[in-house]
Amino acid sequence: MATSLRQFALIGRRAWKKTRILSFGRKFSLTSKRMLLSETYYCNDAWRKHLQDSNLNQVNVSEFGYQIRDQLEMSGTVSAVDMNVLVHQLHNMDDDEADFIEDLLTRFNMCQSSIPRSDSTAHAIVRGFLAKSQDGGTRLVRLLSQPLLYGLFPDHYSLNLLLDKLIEGGDFTGASQVAYHTMLQEDVGSNPVHTLLCLQATVARLMHGPISDLALPEPEKGEDEEEDWIKVKYIKFPVYDDHFDIKDERFLLGKTLYMLAQGQILNCPEQIVTSLSVIGCGIHHKFLQGLSVLERALDSLSGFVSQQALDFFAESLENVEARDPEEPEVEIALRTVDDVIRRLLPTTEEKDELQRRFGQLKEKLLSHNKIQEDFDLGPAVNDFVKSELPKYENSDIDNQIKKFSQWQKEREAELTNQVEELVKNQRIEEMKNQVKELQEQEELLSYFDFEEKIRLTMMDDDLAKDENLTVAK
Repeated sequence: MATSLRQFALIGRRAWKKTRILSFGRKFSLTSKRMLLSETYYCNDAWRKHLQDSNLNQVNVSEFGYQIRDQLEMSGTVSAVDMNVLVHQLHNMDDDEADFIEDLLTRFNMCQSSIPRSDSTAHAIVRGFLAKSQDGGTRLVRLLSQPLLYGLFPDHYSLNLLLDKLIEGGDFTGASQVAYHTMLQEDVGSNPVHTLLCLQATVARLMHGPISDLALPEPEKGEDEEEDWIKVKYIKFPVYDDHFDIKDERFLLGKTLYMLAQGQILNCPEQIVTSLSVIGCGIHHKFLQGLSVLERALDSLSGFVSQQALDFFAESLENVEARDPEEPEVEIALRTVDDVIRRLLPTTEEKDELQRRFGQLKEKLLSHNKIQEDFDLGPAVNDFVKSELPKYENSDIDNQIKKFSQWQKEREAELTNQVEELVKNQRIEEMKNQVKELQEQEELLSYFDFEEKIRLTMMDDDLAKDENLTVAK
């Protein structure tokens, strides 16, 4: 317990560190390390008090964990409240037991009792891994990225703790993965603190290296082999939904940036919103959508576009692969999702037209003095997030303290119900055993009364089997 509290206390010690990163041949300034959330936001005192609940301290964490594993292996299920109690003891586990907990989470995710998802359980998992495991942040990002396997869906407050930890450590790759998780859940904008942290994470990821590094590696081309055709009942038609099916991180980042811009971030400067929209559309290869954003900025009296955003958009448009319009379509039996994605690429003529329109819009923006040369998205977002976060922290803190009390009451009620159900089942089994014993006693007592009837019944059965059988009188 003391160790985890000291680790939480260390969160309050932060230092500023300036980093200059070269990307796309241009220099961007990026604040890589700072404390975004205050120490008060972590509610450490309330969490320590929450862990002192007697229902959480009555079990030996190691023994209880193995009991849950054995129950999962024997019956394939375990109660949600038992898992809740276990994960609240993560701070008492050894670092090398993290894999064991992951295995339990995977098995529990397959149980019907895991539905509905518990915010209390998810919060305890996030707190436990961040405080105990040395690679807790990285591990949590991996769990989040595989929701069907682990079923981890933390609430905004829990995700905020994870984001702050990742951003503090300069792990912008992991922090952006958390933002992608929120984007895929279409939950951008519902919690101001979370939205601001996602904004910080994704912009940091954008500035932290060339966009081309985020692209999927080119598939290896194998040698042409003879095709074997087999008969199947039906052919599965590949579908690409441009959301959950996205694997290319460029598209995940671009879509997240655009959704953040459209998520109506409170008090967000228009320059940031426009830059997010233009850059997001560019790296997501939604070029027509991006041109529409530029047209609106041109027509707006107060609209401006940064040179930085135009450079990102131009670079993405220049590097996008143009497909041959005469390229034959892959046969449906051999078609894959990659083939469907390829059909979304612009043709050579379409790319030329997009570049022509972009060039014209850029000239018009320049002639109307609507291009900002000195605007840098990285520092602008840093300053905005730093100034806005304190405005929304108190609301989250008050809500979280109330949740701790609510979760404790819910856990108490669940444990009470579980004990009552266990007692009831034990009583039913006892009654069944008593009835069985009474029946056996009754048969024994009445045996001699029905002995003749039983003997005649057995005789009839013997004669039915053998008609030549002679029965002695």
